[in-house]
Formats: sequence, structure tokens, C-alpha cells
Amino acid sequence: MKLRHKQIGAALGLLAGTTMGSGIGFLLSSHAYHLIGLVTIFGCAGMAAGLWAGSKNIFKELA
Repeated sequence: MKLRHKQIGAALGLLAGTTMGSGIGFLLSSHAYHLIGLVTIFGCAGMAAGLWAGSKNIFKELA
């Protein structure tokens, strides 16, 4: 397990999580404050999932 794999996982997870949170927020027609909270929650969850995936060495082709 390399630190680089965790960094890649965290970056991709944050990107995916914030994109998903933003899309769901706009589909639900959330107000600005609710949208910020939703994007933050999904971004943190995505980053946690990315760190977990990076620690499981899923990104083997990048080594």
C-alpha cells in the first residue's frame, strides 16, 4: 500500500462525492444552505470511500 494510492483514492472520491451531492441537491431543488451541507456530506463520504478503496490496492494499474 502506497501513500500515492490513498491520495488518488481521496481525490477521486471527493470529486465523485461532491458531484453526486450537487446533482442530488439540484434535483431536490434545495436552498443554498441545504445544498452546501449536502455537498459537504457527500464529499466527505466520497473521500472516506476513496481512502478505503486506495488502501485496498484497487488502483493496481497505476503502480
